[in-house]
Amino acid sequence: MIAAFAARGLDWAYVALDVEPGDLEDAVRGLVALGFVGANVTIPHKRAVAELCDELDRAAARAVSVNTLVFRDGRVLGSSTDGLAVVEAVEARSARALVLGGGGAGHAVAAALADAGAGVRVATRRDPDWPPRETDATILINATPLVDEVPVEPRPGQTIVDLAYRCDGADTALVAAARRAGCAVVDGLDVLVRQGAASFRTWTGVEAPLELMRAAVRP
Repeated sequence: MIAAFAARGLDWAYVALDVEPGDLEDAVRGLVALGFVGANVTIPHKRAVAELCDELDRAAARAVSVNTLVFRDGRVLGSSTDGLAVVEAVEARSARALVLGGGGAGHAVAAALADAGAGVRVATRRDPDWPPRETDATILINATPLVDEVPVEPRPGQTIVDLAYRCDGADTALVAAARRAGCAVVDGLDVLVRQGAASFRTWTGVEAPLELMRAAVRP
């Protein structure tokens, strides 16, 4: 994100802040008081932070999940770019999608795919039949944090989207299996970049340098 700001001539900073769940409300109010323009929110706060927003966009309201905050005139505006990042990367219309994971990202992705014309099934690790027996899904999306397991074996012809990623850029177990099967693959780093680009547009009002951002996250 810092590289993207610099490329657009913005003297902005982007910093990581660890926040305990019990401190989330104080943290959000602190960012507002300190004059931050906005923030990204990740696991485990995406659903809880929605309750702290003064206003949610349509995607965030449908999913009850927020990963992008905008602070404006003392108000907290919540947005979700998780679903948008996936829908922009796949052909969703008339697809049959299986979303793995019932957290904030999973709900956001499922809602966005349904809005884009896909039939959507969601399976969570709390379900008694986990891992699910994949049937006829044309798109399989992993919205869990699993990086070392293959919860559903990919099939040739499927599109596999993995929101999880390794910081060193190595393939997750699911992505590796998908590549072996000859699937079309959208890995977690590409999803991360697309999420970041949407947040960038929300904060700045200008288009993000997508290719530069991709280069910045790849080892």
